[in-house]
Amino acid sequence: MLKSAYNFKKRIIFALRKFTIKFWILRILKKILSHITKYLLPMMLGIGIFWLLYRQFDWREIMTLLSEDMNYFLVVISMLVGVVSHIARALRWQLQLRTLDIRPSFGTLCNAIFGTYAFNLVLPRFGELWRCTYMANHEKASFSRVFGSMLSDRVVDGITAITIVGAVFLSQMGVAATFLRQNPNMQQNIHNLLTTPWLYIALIIVVGVLLCIFKYKSNNKLLNKMRETLRKMAEGFNSVLSMKRGKFLFLLYTIIIWGCYFLQLYICIFAFDWMSHVTLIQALVLFVLGSIGMTVPVQGGIGPWHAAVIFGMMFYGFTQEQAGAFALIAHGSQMIVTILLGIYTTIAILCERQRNKQP
Repeated sequence: MLKSAYNFKKRIIFALRKFTIKFWILRILKKILSHITKYLLPMMLGIGIFWLLYRQFDWREIMTLLSEDMNYFLVVISMLVGVVSHIARALRWQLQLRTLDIRPSFGTLCNAIFGTYAFNLVLPRFGELWRCTYMANHEKASFSRVFGSMLSDRVVDGITAITIVGAVFLSQMGVAATFLRQNPNMQQNIHNLLTTPWLYIALIIVVGVLLCIFKYKSNNKLLNKMRETLRKMAEGFNSVLSMKRGKFLFLLYTIIIWGCYFLQLYICIFAFDWMSHVTLIQALVLFVLGSIGMTVPVQGGIGPWHAAVIFGMMFYGFTQEQAGAFALIAHGSQMIVTILLGIYTTIAILCERQRNKQP
């Protein structure tokens, strides 16, 4: 009897150990799969789009365009303008943090912004999380409040981008109409999409589901996380609206940031003699297309940004090699800036930590 009970106990312990091992294996596999989905798949998507774009191009012609027909001085100026945009973003964030009684130094702000873009180049959207963590730890502040200010920063950028996209789209309605007349199949497809009742039924269902989700209470972790994120966005955005001082500066910095973004591209246009005839509106269209490409969550917009800008340039009559060469330089020069600023930030933070360790 005792032996039977002992064997039964032994089997139970063995089963529990087996279950525990399986549980931890599944948990590790789930974590690995999550990292692959978040980081590896976006990278593969970007590289895949980039490869599909450039594999059909004549690389000899592209290299000739880059070696003989490019003004490197203007490209360097474009890179410096990119640095100015980051500094303006740091100064704008400073205004938001001051309303939350968080007062970091200018150097700390620059480190946070420079590091954000460097991290995003490696892991999509991870830079924003690092930025908030770094600032909260450095200033001994609430992570939630810092995170809310960052979210409002992105909301303002989103509103600005939508405004620019809308304005440029309206200015190019005539060009778009001409293009659709020249491509009747595309025109018919767009007409069919806009006139099908299923599109509007789907929109009504989505809106209805979202209203139900946020109206009624739920213990679902994902829904609670979404509500908490929206609450933090509202709190952070309120930090902009509640500014007693600095609203004009906030608007000015926003204009400088987006003006620099556009100038980075516009100056690069004049680095190539064969692009000197590009008009301001055409440059804005390329800028808008590139901005849309950057919304795809891949590292540094590599692939989608190139595809969007190359499409726009070919629409305006440039060869695919000319479009490919320009996209390489316009995007690649800013990636170099991001990498250099990331290296600077790493060194600056390490030096600061070393100073703090000294008695």
